[in-house]
Amino acid sequence: MILRKNSFKKLQESMRISIPYNIEKELLKEYGHSVVDDEGHIFEYTEQDIYEQIRKAVQGRKIG
Repeated sequence: MILRKNSFKKLQESMRISIPYNIEKELLKEYGHSVVDDEGHIFEYTEQDIYEQIRKAVQGRKIG
């Protein structure tokens, strides 16, 4: 899953939380694109990965 602004808003609504703009921006920057590993394979985060990172960000932990 690639985190887009629209999907982020849906996740935020389903989690019933309000996320500050600066954290939203950081999450979109980190998870808004595919990642290529050392072997050249494209890796996408799962929805569960993204939920967990949002949860951590809301609790004030480091993202990533």
